[in-house]
Amino acid sequence: MSVNNSLSADLFCSLLMSNKIMSALQIRRLLDKLKIKSLLDFFTERESILSKVNLTVDQFEKWEKFKELPAHTRHSEYAEYVQNKNITSVNILDPDYPEYLKSLNNMPLILYMRGDPQLLSKQKSRISIVGTRRPSSYGRKVTREFSRELAMHEVVIVSGLARGVDGIAHSACLEAGGKTIAVLPCGLDMVYPPDHMDLFHEIARNGLLLSELPPSAKAIRQYFPARNRILSALSDCVLITEAGEKSGTLHTASFAAAQGKEVFVVPNTIYSDTGKGNLALMKDGAMIATEPEDILTFLAGAVFFREIDEIKDEWKMKKLKEKISQDPDLLESSEVRMLITEVLMSQELRADEISKETELPYTKVITELGRMEIEGQVVSENQKYILTIRL
Repeated sequence: MSVNNSLSADLFCSLLMSNKIMSALQIRRLLDKLKIKSLLDFFTERESILSKVNLTVDQFEKWEKFKELPAHTRHSEYAEYVQNKNITSVNILDPDYPEYLKSLNNMPLILYMRGDPQLLSKQKSRISIVGTRRPSSYGRKVTREFSRELAMHEVVIVSGLARGVDGIAHSACLEAGGKTIAVLPCGLDMVYPPDHMDLFHEIARNGLLLSELPPSAKAIRQYFPARNRILSALSDCVLITEAGEKSGTLHTASFAAAQGKEVFVVPNTIYSDTGKGNLALMKDGAMIATEPEDILTFLAGAVFFREIDEIKDEWKMKKLKEKISQDPDLLESSEVRMLITEVLMSQELRADEISKETELPYTKVITELGRMEIEGQVVSENQKYILTIRL
């Protein structure tokens, strides 16, 4: 069976990280330093590249040991196993990696997927519904009603497949014929928690399973809080239906706030231990949701402004084209840079080729490229310009 080369490359880099040979940031910096454009190129030339890199003594010893481990010597078998499980991958240097994730700090270098990747599309409205693993009857009812109603309005429900609120949110969404994304704290060939086996497979068929951990990685408690940053990053907003005073759910709320996402909470009685987290978040300024329409109203605004931004971008490009045809000397430096960046996003080009693609005068192109090179935004190699990897 032929194995996808990009998947092999992503798996290799995940193994480097999980074996603590290199971190994601070190890999990114190495690619930037050596002007390597993709993880696939890195994987193809891995022996040569890593033999030249100034690894620490500890890293070098780990790399030498790693080369003898089954994980490395049987890498092709591992990649074939992963592919047979219908698991795919996307890394942060791929054009298919969601742009809205790239703009946030500390997003995964690699995401593994099982199911429908179209659910990550920028055009989809998504909400994270999270909460306690031991919800009260009130918490179960609220979660079920909100998830079902939002799903019926084609909102993608995002959660963590955990017991309690997470599982209820996923199940209610699927029962309503909606789509859901589950972000797992383990590899996508494993089920955690084990009692959600049926739900796991249903989401694989009718939704999307997602993880930054490579297949075969077991769930570890220390990873749960880190997983929550992906939950909030994927979503337009976060809804907490019921959470205790020290619930791990509050991590998701913190990540959402740091990422500029709105946090909604459902009010709860002051006498409920399982709802004390909700009350604390309300005191901190979280939005109150008493019915699904509160969320839908917010999401309608989010979609509107997203569409407005797209229209603005199209309008800007149209105006730039008009300026170029009328009098290119009127173009500002930032506008020239925008056009250059657009054509270099998907290819390497010489200055004259950039001039032809953008219809800009050669002198303007070469002047702006000079500025961009000084600022480290592009590098030139064999007379062709390449956008640098931004960390």
